[in-house]
Order: sequence, then structure tokens, then C-alpha cells
Amino acid sequence: MTTKKMMGLLAVAAPLMATQAVAEIEGSITAGYSTDYEFRGATLGEDLAEASVALSTEVNGFTIAGNVWYASTNDNDAFVDNEADYTLSVSKSFGAVNASLGYIYYSYPEFAESNTQELFLTLSTEIYAGITGTVTGYYDFDLFDGWFMYADLGKSFTVNDQLALNLNAGIGAYESYTGFANAMNHYYVKAGLAWTPKENLTVTPFLKYTVADSDFPSEFTAADPLGTGDGGENIVGGVTISVAF
Repeated sequence: MTTKKMMGLLAVAAPLMATQAVAEIEGSITAGYSTDYEFRGATLGEDLAEASVALSTEVNGFTIAGNVWYASTNDNDAFVDNEADYTLSVSKSFGAVNASLGYIYYSYPEFAESNTQELFLTLSTEIYAGITGTVTGYYDFDLFDGWFMYADLGKSFTVNDQLALNLNAGIGAYESYTGFANAMNHYYVKAGLAWTPKENLTVTPFLKYTVADSDFPSEFTAADPLGTGDGGENIVGGVTISVAF
């Protein structure tokens, strides 16, 4: 990400933060491994190692958050070798509905021509008995000039004071996205077992099952950057370790 873009993000956030002299800042550091780099229903590479740093603070009823995520695949034919994503968001609760508006910059060190930017809006609420419904729309206003949308249902089950089983199921769809049909492109189910041995430490092994629609490629590689396969199933396993501060 260029210095000018980062300065621009800070310039947007600075006036909001300036209204509060001393704000409590919370954060987390996360590292993880996945058998595949799965992104929006398609595989972009194998053996994904990732790390991220997230910071957030409350300002006049709004939550201002920033995140830097870095990932690297150990795959000679991967579509993505290395990637760094930068996210800035503003969130607020309106009654029972939580809303978040944000910006993402996708950076690919080896292929700068593929760098792109998105705006996103997320709305979530509890639907029934602890089941949370979430809808997110991503608008790429740079390289692809189109929309990608997620709808997700999630519920967490407390096993004991250290374990929680988190279940999710959802669908994703493209709309007016360059190079893709206007349709649902995949659905998924995911299970994660969050273990919190200490108050600020969480270890989460997970499994995710995805099914890509036959009108969409299931894999992108360096040899076939336009995608291969006519849909299909995939299972991704992995683990994340997160420390909050």
C-alpha cells in the first residue's frame, strides 16, 4: 500500500478520534495456517500461512477499527504467492442491528497490476435463539467494478468456560463483476472450536466445506489465472491462534 493511501486513511479517521482526548485502544494479533487459500468459493493456493494485527477504539458511540492482514502460500503454482490487505472500518449499533462501513485495499507484491480496492457494508442482527444473521456487500470500485455479496447464519454453543463451538452457513454471489456471471457462486458450512485457555488467548481449529456453482471456476492458479474447473466441492482445514490486548 502506498504511503499516500495510508495517509489518506489516517486523514479520514483523525477528525473522529480528535473529539476524544484519551481513547482506550483494544487490539489483537492473530496467526494461522490453512490447507488451502479459499477466497469467495475458489482456491487460490495451498498451504496458507497468515498473520494479522487489528486495532479498535470507541469514539462518540462509533467503533473505529483498522486491520493489516498478510498471507503467503507454499505452492509453486499458486494464483496468490503473497498478499497484504489493509482494512479500515466504522461500526455502530442501531437498536438490534449492528452496521459496519469499511474500506479494503488488496495488495499483491509480485503482481501490483492486480491490486484493487473495495468498499463494504455489513449488517447483522440476532434472528432467533442466538442465531445471528449477517449480510455483507462488497463493491470493487477499482479493478473489477462490481459487487460481491455474502449472506451468513451463525450460532455459538458454549461447551464449558474454555470451549465454544461456532457454526456458520452461508452463500456468496456476484453481481456486475467483471469476468463473472451474475449469480450465486458458492455456498459453505464452517465449524470452529474456540479454546480459550487464558483470558486473552484463543486457539481455534476449524473445518470449512464449500461447494462452488458449476458456472464458476473452483480454482485459480499461476498457469490458469482465468480459473479452472466447473464448480465442485472443497474442504479446508486449519487453525488460528489469537492474542488480545
